[in-house]
Amino acid sequence: MDFYTDHTFIFGFFGPVWTTMIPGGFTNWYTAGTVGCKLWVPVLPTVLIFFLGILREIGLFKSADKTAFAFLYVATIGLVVFLSYDGWPLQDTYTGFLASRVVEPGISDNWPSIFAPPADVVRPIVSGGAAVPWGALMPFIIFWWLMMAAYAVFYLAIASLIRHHYIDVEKVPFPQTIVSVTLANRFLEQGSLRKKLGTPLIVGIVLGLVYQIPLFFTALYPWFPDIYGWRTNTCNHGTVWLTSGSALAQLPGMAMLNKSAVHAAIFFLAPLSVLTSAVITNIIFQVLMQVAYFSGYYSGILGLDGCGRVWCGTISYRVGEPFKWDAFSTAGVSTGIVLFYFILNWRVMSSIFRRAVRGEEVKGEPINYRMALLMIILAVVVIAALWGSVGLTLAPIVVLILSNFICTFASTRVYSLVGYNAPAGSWFYYGPMKLVMGSMPTEANYKEWVLAMCMMHPTGQAFTEGWGTPLITSLSSYKMGSMMGMDSKTIFKVSLVVGILAPLLAQLGYIWGLYTFGATKLPSSLWGAVWYRADPQGIVNRPVRGEWIPYFLGGILLAGALSYLHAKFL
Repeated sequence: MDFYTDHTFIFGFFGPVWTTMIPGGFTNWYTAGTVGCKLWVPVLPTVLIFFLGILREIGLFKSADKTAFAFLYVATIGLVVFLSYDGWPLQDTYTGFLASRVVEPGISDNWPSIFAPPADVVRPIVSGGAAVPWGALMPFIIFWWLMMAAYAVFYLAIASLIRHHYIDVEKVPFPQTIVSVTLANRFLEQGSLRKKLGTPLIVGIVLGLVYQIPLFFTALYPWFPDIYGWRTNTCNHGTVWLTSGSALAQLPGMAMLNKSAVHAAIFFLAPLSVLTSAVITNIIFQVLMQVAYFSGYYSGILGLDGCGRVWCGTISYRVGEPFKWDAFSTAGVSTGIVLFYFILNWRVMSSIFRRAVRGEEVKGEPINYRMALLMIILAVVVIAALWGSVGLTLAPIVVLILSNFICTFASTRVYSLVGYNAPAGSWFYYGPMKLVMGSMPTEANYKEWVLAMCMMHPTGQAFTEGWGTPLITSLSSYKMGSMMGMDSKTIFKVSLVVGILAPLLAQLGYIWGLYTFGATKLPSSLWGAVWYRADPQGIVNRPVRGEWIPYFLGGILLAGALSYLHAKFL
């Protein structure tokens, strides 16, 4: 069995089970998948590269060269989404449909039978200690496997088409990948381990331990001193939420502050121009919010704490007048980033398309462009057929596929530039879905309406929760390969095997863990219902309260203007 297949079987099957066993306070930092919440630090490949380097130092795997380190990265980066606590493919909507059969049986009648087996099949999951009824579960498993595998093929094909421009021409930095590249290259240098690692890296590791060990014990033992104030108004990924009485909370645009050292470390690797833009944009945001507040908007927002300023009621700044940031920025600007990326690179894209139509072989590319285009078409057909099989008509299917691509590409673009996953909200593409399905359901389309809205939640999100992870993991792998001398064809083959096998193995392992141990005994199984994502009254504020299209279009135009200016002058 090939090396990467071994890893896929081991981590793909057992990884999700391990993740669900981790207590809630630890899930942002101690999974084998990604840590840091939306920072999305890929733990598994980085840790394995470190251990391979140590084993090489003590005489084992002495033949490991650049290609071996790169291969290890490529073979494991595609698995991380299945080993993370908040990834869609397993521990979010997937679990929610199972739980819905038990915790909201009346409402769960709205979900197709293939989305989750009947309640009598699911009920043993609650307490565990039961044999897995594989026969009853198989249609459910196969449906979601085909969906995840089809999206993997879709995004792997897209990555192969843009690889040359994205990696070789633009030379997008990929800060998170640079960490693994630097670590591997250090172990490949000549000399003692002390010399290879160097003083800066050793000091950094020591500082990391000084930072992380107290946090670990703070979460593990109630009696341990809270050295970094992690127990006070702090989300477990390191964000402090401001209470209404604090000094900074008197600024209507302030909701949270991040005190995580890991975030700062990753941002050191991001381009200075991008960081400067982020700082300037935030200052502009704060000024606009202050002006709006003194003009009579957002009244009452100073009485809200933290996330309340982001999400609650009709005055939170994501949904409230006058800016409706969820429509303008999160949805509009994100769409503009993607749209104008392809517009400004139209010559590149047209060249790729012409070569695909002609079937030209392009040296150094992972696969033939025509084959990649055919893979995209086939994947879209399979995805559309799967959505159609559960009762969705053409219009919502188109919205689901397009919104997923836009959200995935936008967040991939940001992550590959900065090392941070944004936009990462969960409601901002409800607008287009409401445009085709109606703001409220009718008696005739009720089931289709709630199904479309429910699936809009994971689908219209960043790559971590909407099947888009294969795009960023394959592009990260191509970046690794370009810096470590690994052939792009091999990278594609490994990524394809992982992308198709891992969703099946992860489901099998996860379901086995649920029936064996019980969802209520697995602290991070995310056992809970999903109706809130489709409740007509509950989502009336999504993406914003009232009119959203002008704000959406305004965000697109702003992104277009900034993209043009950046391309013209920088």
